[in-house]
Amino acid sequence: MDSDDISADDKGLLLSGLGGLSEDEVTGVKDRLRLRLGILSPKTLVSGKTLLDAVAALGLTRYTEEDMNEFVNMLGDFISLEFEAKPQKRTNQTNESTGTSSVNSLFFGHEAPEPLDTKLGKPHWQWPNPMSSQSSPNVRSSASMKNGAVSNVIGQQSRAPVLYNMVPAQPLLDIFLAQETDVHKRIFGAKGLNQYRAMKEILLAGDTNRLVAELTFVRINDLAAPPEPMHPIMYLEPLVAILIVGNGIMIGFQTDPSYKEWNGWVYFEIGFAICLILEAGLRMYMLGCFGYWCGSERFWNWFDLFLMCTGLSDITIQLLDDGQSGMAGTSLLRFCRLIRLVRIVKVFRIKFMRDLRLMVKGLLAGIRTLALAFVLLFTVLYVISGFATMTIGGSSVTEELKLTVYFDSIPNSMFTAFRCFTGECVNDDGEPIHSLLASRFGLPFIASYVASYMLVTMGIFNVILAVYVDITMKAAKENDAVTAEQYSRESIRVARTTRELLKKFAAAYHSFHGDHHRRRHGFPHDEHDSESKLTSPAKALYTEDGMHDKIAMTKELFLLVIQDRGVQKLMDDLDLPHDRANLFEIIDADGSGTLQITELLQGLLKIRGEINKSDTVASLLATKAVFSMLSEMKEEQLQEFKTIRAEFAQALCLHLGRLSRLSAQLAPPVPALGASATTSLHTKEPPEQDKGSEGPVLDLDQVRTSAKPEAAEDAEAQPS
Repeated sequence: MDSDDISADDKGLLLSGLGGLSEDEVTGVKDRLRLRLGILSPKTLVSGKTLLDAVAALGLTRYTEEDMNEFVNMLGDFISLEFEAKPQKRTNQTNESTGTSSVNSLFFGHEAPEPLDTKLGKPHWQWPNPMSSQSSPNVRSSASMKNGAVSNVIGQQSRAPVLYNMVPAQPLLDIFLAQETDVHKRIFGAKGLNQYRAMKEILLAGDTNRLVAELTFVRINDLAAPPEPMHPIMYLEPLVAILIVGNGIMIGFQTDPSYKEWNGWVYFEIGFAICLILEAGLRMYMLGCFGYWCGSERFWNWFDLFLMCTGLSDITIQLLDDGQSGMAGTSLLRFCRLIRLVRIVKVFRIKFMRDLRLMVKGLLAGIRTLALAFVLLFTVLYVISGFATMTIGGSSVTEELKLTVYFDSIPNSMFTAFRCFTGECVNDDGEPIHSLLASRFGLPFIASYVASYMLVTMGIFNVILAVYVDITMKAAKENDAVTAEQYSRESIRVARTTRELLKKFAAAYHSFHGDHHRRRHGFPHDEHDSESKLTSPAKALYTEDGMHDKIAMTKELFLLVIQDRGVQKLMDDLDLPHDRANLFEIIDADGSGTLQITELLQGLLKIRGEINKSDTVASLLATKAVFSMLSEMKEEQLQEFKTIRAEFAQALCLHLGRLSRLSAQLAPPVPALGASATTSLHTKEPPEQDKGSEGPVLDLDQVRTSAKPEAAEDAEAQPS
């Protein structure tokens, strides 16, 4: 057997990604991939431009021909692709004489792959040994070049690098149909691995990506591309948060009289300062100078540098302090520690503190409401305190009770009223002020105090609290998608989650109906195995073109699918309501008992999230539109019904006229009459009857119709 015919699966280098599929499904997946790539034979050469045309036809246009050439060249390097030299006479031959290129271009819709008899010669390649490929990493010459691969041609000596930009179809098929392992990373590297994932997604599930992109209004380029990996800086955030919290706890101990005189604090300060310097240097190294000083996180970086300077100042003061620094040095030291303590707010940035960050966000969003509430409360207290100052403050009873100091001016009266409304209405001796005043002023004071207390405490305070809580909750529930970039990321996240949910439902449909098909043909059926493979990853990835229009989910299958934990997690990510057993009846508005896959996804996307005012308005507008359509249909039906009745009346009149004329012809002859009888007969004939009439004209009232007048006139005037 030629080494070219040995696949990666046979050598144990790659793991097949078609596990869990039947033979027919495996054949369908391979045929569909060959069709999309335009591969007629596994030995066909596939160029970078062919790959570009194939994925661009499916909507993936983010990669250039240069990227595709580098992709195939890295694969060619891994399989040790070489070309056998050919005679010069055969090299000059082309396929234009046979018309192969034009036929393939017409059939596949893009440039067909290169056949074996190219000017490069016959290709030779083989998958490396698994043990050798693991022990020594693959040296990719194309990684050091812009594109292209370096190979030696059999029968020739080593020469300058040659840009082949093509690879045999068989290893390309093996790579796309295999499970992703470390081998893929060794072949393509970190950058090429993302390109491989995007191409695999679009080639094997292109119809799914197109449908989800239409439903979620995102680009296929963004949907097919894998999620961006987490930046290494994000892994540093938890460690930095621990250091910040530790520094804050240390500052708290330093302020305690029992521990602040300890001489070992300066060494802790030096340790935290070194960590802060290392953090700033690491961020500058990872982000670059421009990204560090002018990037999106520049304000936090400047704040860290300021804190680093204050920390160094704190250490310097402690090292140079000989006990005679005085008040100025002590104040500067406290100021530096206070500034460093503010750095704790950076803890809110880490993902673990998401809920706390939302609460802080809501608190900041409600500051404006809190300021307006303060204005309202100040105004009400000012009016109440004015009356109290003029009545209670100038009374001799107040002076006897030694309460004049609490009501002698409006500011003092406002503070006293605020204390009484918040529960601390006592004098310096601990006696309740309102009780003392009520015992001397009687009912007028009691009524005024109760009314003002109800107004402020039960009214204004509760209104302020309700409005502030409402605004805070709205701000806290808002997604982080504030800017256009963040909104785009959220849309792509929803689209990717919807795509995975679509694959789950499609896989369940195929598995469910495949089990029914096997049972009908007498094959054994394992219920436990069927449920475990109902939404298997293999069945979820490989979807057939146009199958989404044929999938009809029944209620039984829907309830079975939503019991899967993976489906439940995807529904949680889409913010779908937890009462998911009733979603089928909600989405199945026509009561047909089945849901098309597009109808199902559209319904789920409409249901996700909270109910907004726009949802109610949309329902009202839709109802009005339906009512308007029904009114128009009613008018059209009435007009058509009137026209039909008029035509029927006209036809009936003509038919009765013909029957009358036919009966007159079949009647027996009338005996001859005298002149007087003839004259009498003619005198009885209506003078206005037309001699050329077909017969008696039937009145519309006699047939109980409401025919149009013009229709009756046409029927009367029509000749026999």
